[in-house]
Amino acid sequence: MQRLVLSCFTLVAFCAFAEEQAASLVLHNARIHTVNDEQPWAQALAIDGDGRIMAVGSDAEVEEYADERTEFVDLKGRLVLPGFQDTHAHVLDASSEAQADCPLQADESLKQWLDTIGECSDSASGEWLLGSGFALHTLLQSGQSPRALLDQIAPDRPVAIMEETSHAYWLNSEALRLAGFEQAQDDPEGGVILRDAQGRPSGVVLDNAGDLVMDKALPPSKALQETYYQAVLAGQEELARNGITSVADARVFWRRGHLQAWKRAADADQLLARTSLGLWAYPQLEDDDQLEALADLYDAGREDSLLRVNQIKLYVDGIVHNTTARLREPYQSSLPGVDPRGLYYFTPARLQRYARELTAVGFDLHIHTIGDQAVRDALDAIEQADKGRHRLTHVELVDRADIARFRQFGVIADFQPSPYFTPSFLKDNQPLIGQRTYRMLPMRELYDSGAHVTLSSDWDVNPLSPLGILQNALSLGPRSLPSLEAAVRAYTLDAAYTLRQEQDTGSLEPGKQADLVVLDRDIFKLPVNQISQAKVLWTLLGGEETYRGSSF
Repeated sequence: MQRLVLSCFTLVAFCAFAEEQAASLVLHNARIHTVNDEQPWAQALAIDGDGRIMAVGSDAEVEEYADERTEFVDLKGRLVLPGFQDTHAHVLDASSEAQADCPLQADESLKQWLDTIGECSDSASGEWLLGSGFALHTLLQSGQSPRALLDQIAPDRPVAIMEETSHAYWLNSEALRLAGFEQAQDDPEGGVILRDAQGRPSGVVLDNAGDLVMDKALPPSKALQETYYQAVLAGQEELARNGITSVADARVFWRRGHLQAWKRAADADQLLARTSLGLWAYPQLEDDDQLEALADLYDAGREDSLLRVNQIKLYVDGIVHNTTARLREPYQSSLPGVDPRGLYYFTPARLQRYARELTAVGFDLHIHTIGDQAVRDALDAIEQADKGRHRLTHVELVDRADIARFRQFGVIADFQPSPYFTPSFLKDNQPLIGQRTYRMLPMRELYDSGAHVTLSSDWDVNPLSPLGILQNALSLGPRSLPSLEAAVRAYTLDAAYTLRQEQDTGSLEPGKQADLVVLDRDIFKLPVNQISQAKVLWTLLGGEETYRGSSF
């Protein structure tokens, strides 16, 4: 015992645990990046029987916490990181079979899509034929009527195909009729119905108009509830396989049954990641009723719970690609029927009301903002709201006058630096927004301003792998984060801050949960363009194994 007490003076340790019990598990002969500024690197760590870290240090120091019952794992010099924390993923939707009747590939031709849809129509058995993956501009540039193309395949059955970004839908006439769009004179809140030269719906709808179609196509049912539950379970396996130990599901359709599926999995102790749910704010609902309903769903969770219902997902605008992101200055070219500056899901006045009333309940805000006007409107709303861990996600265009406001109001900037933001892809946006293209994703500018910056995937718009995101975050030239250390912190400790759990997770230090990941190679010693090639070997959540690779 004297040996243990003395070691507390030479090793950062949780002494109360050391005096009461020996370690249950010791990881040694490792290269541990702790994301703890006071002790950034270590060789070993000890985990107690409750899944918390007892000690971090050298092999010899940590061995002091072991006895004959302690399990030792020799990591043979492999890299250990805190478990990744993805602050923006669509876990249920990405894993769900609900819209999986007909998957398309965005880089295929229109003819290939139609051939695939025809095959799907012959084999799928549901009332609706649902699919995803087409590329909007390929469809529109064909010059053919989108609805007529689908009507030739399925004249009597509703068909709805989601675009690759989820911000547009391709519909046939029956789907348009059932959605109430065939005779609609006005666009729905937060959406656009594209029209042909005669003013008839063309068969393409944008943004929230597509969500309204899905409300018709996927009404709550026992069968769908089971589908959503199985999607939550499948998503857990993917999270663990990618070294993710905490996640925010970024759009929970609580009126469709998503929330019940998450709660069922949590009640059955089937979650493999600490989870914060972002309840979707429906633009089309009456405000008084929706605000009351959302307030009733707030649940901060028990201290030991893996599930919390403590975030609200609000969209301000759409996306640049569809010319629906809300800009301060007009697009150079926009889709016919779309406001030249983009659209609003929630007008500034509504956004401010939701921010005030829902933060008073305790919710943190997770706000989709892509255009620079949308960013300004969201910052204005947060300025009037109760303080919290509020974040703007995507943040693709930011007026320079608004950069300092992130730090001023404590707003987190959440980025998904996919390959589409590398210089070779950015030029595709130039016909739409001109030179503004080259200021997209001002990640480094916000980082240097002192704002909290996080990295996330937006799975399944992008691949889930944090390693790919880390590589991309360092591959954007002057917009890149300054170092791999900064990028890892954005995916771990700063993400934990966003999720209100930085006192418990996000770094590897005594007293915190043993949420960690072991990689097959040291990404700090790899060229940047090889970081994504590293593989997750082992994932622990609270000291319990959630994933083990076949080669480990």
